[in-house]
Amino acid sequence: MTLCRSVGTDGVCVGDGLPEPTVFQAGANAQYIVFARHPRTSAKRPDRSVTEFYYISRTANEWDVAVRVSVSGPFTESEYLEEKRRLQLPEFSKVLARLK
Repeated sequence: MTLCRSVGTDGVCVGDGLPEPTVFQAGANAQYIVFARHPRTSAKRPDRSVTEFYYISRTANEWDVAVRVSVSGPFTESEYLEEKRRLQLPEFSKVLARLK
């Protein structure tokens, strides 16, 4: 799974700098979008022994494709937990267990 921005009502999806597969959990609130992924090396399968954590600070114009999304990360689990505490990041509300 990949994280992308849905733009408009016609289903257009923009990835512009967002981490590529394999995202396996995500969550959001009014201020942040959070997600975790297993990185992929070249065309190989995701490396499930490594987990990278990210967050995005939401903006009022996040739908605008001309505005680049600012992604923070990758973080290790301990670094992410510190950011989560500091910023009160949301919980992961969507988890794809088969990708975890």
